[in-house]
Amino acid sequence: MFKNFSPGLFFSMAAVTVVICAPFIMMFQPIFQMEYFSYNNRASTFIPNPVNLRLVLLSCLILIIAFGIIGYRQEKKMYLYSILFFGLSIGVAYLSMQNYLLISQEAIERHHFFDKQHYRWEQLDEIVFEYVVGSKNGDITFTAKSGEQFVISHKEIHSSGVSQIYHLAYQNEITYIEREKSLK
Repeated sequence: MFKNFSPGLFFSMAAVTVVICAPFIMMFQPIFQMEYFSYNNRASTFIPNPVNLRLVLLSCLILIIAFGIIGYRQEKKMYLYSILFFGLSIGVAYLSMQNYLLISQEAIERHHFFDKQHYRWEQLDEIVFEYVVGSKNGDITFTAKSGEQFVISHKEIHSSGVSQIYHLAYQNEITYIEREKSLK
């Protein structure tokens, strides 16, 4: 059975399989990530960052390159390059899972690659939602009692997330200001 085994064909077919499966991986990754993070707390809202899908696509492309290199030529140097690309693909896929916003009853967490901002609602002093008239776009600025600020841009959050932040701010008696964004 393995007498006619061709490693080049096997790895070329693996690259083609990744090409075919990449759209499905990109489509289901946010769903799996959302289920993973909201499994313990159903009342929380999980919002993956839109850059995650680009990172998943990049990870799939790197994986295609890794399999394509080995499918092209089976030499020790090519195997080494392929292992390096495979590791890089796993690293990029891991980074795509580290970029999200989690809004729960207790706190708000924002993970942006290696930067993590975690504030309990009691720690926040003011929330300002600045929006553009005639558009759903707006940035939310959180100010902690210690004076620290962080901003969530309109690309990172959708209207249900803004609504939940408003309701949680009201429940926790945090000053919530909504104003028109000044265009400069």
